[in-house]
Amino acid sequence: MVSANPENASPLRAARQRARLSMEQLAVSAGISRATLYWAEKAPQLMSDRTAQAVARVLGISAEDLRP
Repeated sequence: MVSANPENASPLRAARQRARLSMEQLAVSAGISRATLYWAEKAPQLMSDRTAQAVARVLGISAEDLRP
């Protein structure tokens, strides 16, 4: 079950939701697969630097802000 509590959300998911983007929209804009984005949200500490940089660029934040 997904918690509605934003404190439990990964930093990436919280940033995506603040930007009001679906997973699909963010993945396409960042040039990554939806599956890659899904796993980046589930385990942001394991996200590759390339993925973090691509997503951060779309969200207008730093890649460091996407990791716990």
